[in-house]
Amino acid sequence: MTHLLSKRWKILVFMLGIWLALGACQLGSAIAGTQTGSPPVGTPGVGSQDTKEPEVVNVDFGPGPFNFPDTKAGLADLTSYKATLTLSFDGTLDGKAHKWSKTYTMLSAKEPAALQLTIAKTGDLTNLDPIFMAEANGANYERSGENTCNATVIEAGNSLRDRLEPAGFLTFVIGAEEVGSETVNAVVANHYTFDERAFGQLNIVQATGELWVATDGGYIVKYVLATKGDANYFGEGIVGTLSLDYEVTDPGLPVTIELPKDGPDGLVDAPLLPDATDVLNMPGLLSFTTTKSITEAILFYQQQLPGMGWQPVGDPTIGETDGMLEFNQAGRVLSVIISTSDVSTTVNIVIGPIEP
Repeated sequence: MTHLLSKRWKILVFMLGIWLALGACQLGSAIAGTQTGSPPVGTPGVGSQDTKEPEVVNVDFGPGPFNFPDTKAGLADLTSYKATLTLSFDGTLDGKAHKWSKTYTMLSAKEPAALQLTIAKTGDLTNLDPIFMAEANGANYERSGENTCNATVIEAGNSLRDRLEPAGFLTFVIGAEEVGSETVNAVVANHYTFDERAFGQLNIVQATGELWVATDGGYIVKYVLATKGDANYFGEGIVGTLSLDYEVTDPGLPVTIELPKDGPDGLVDAPLLPDATDVLNMPGLLSFTTTKSITEAILFYQQQLPGMGWQPVGDPTIGETDGMLEFNQAGRVLSVIISTSDVSTTVNIVIGPIEP
């Protein structure tokens, strides 16, 4: 990771402008306890119609030899880990004391693939409800406060890791200075120090930071940063210090990810009839149409599901236009509900908890 980038870059003004404008806007909104949407129209390079040739300027970065541009580097190679990030602000908003914190805790496992993220909040924020999010069995789960847990299908490119990996909140580091090798969180790591120059903010903010990178694996083991700024950096009316405290613990050790008991199941793992069409698979429900009869569909699932660990419950119900059979497994019930019309047969497979 050393010497990946020069200490003194020539950077296009409009690119730097985007980074500074978005960074200040997003930080200011977060510090004020609000949410940020899209950058304002007219932000250089974002929806702007300005076609002027960009001016080239020099930006000074840190004096050290170490660069770490991708703060999520190495995490994808870990079989499992726990990442904890605490963002906290201590300062004033419009001259009044303003203090808050958000703690993001992510559990990550590869086999079977699953993620869990919790967000705990304190202080002067508009909404202090804790948030639970998880991904398992092909579904995304989310609950805010005491509300009902919702589940949706994971969209490509919009996974929990893509959106809210705690390491993604960290600032890249250019030109950090070497301290030496240390053991942090039971991991041998290289220790570095840096200041506001490491992210191109000289004369804009005052910052002090430390970074520990795993010798084996190249991921961030620990990262601390305190950034002191005013309204020019954080946004109108905001003055104070934003602190980031991040660490990875238990790399490679088993993690336990528990989904809410009242939440829907993930995507239904059940075989389809060979001629299935109009397939819909969403959390807790698999639906499709077939040309098979009710009796043929019931016979198919009587043959297939026991081999997947589902135990039949009683005898199937077969009528002229509908049929049903049930299976149990580990406190869950799977119901195969079949209905027929003049043109096709519809099969709905539903999974949920066994009612007490």
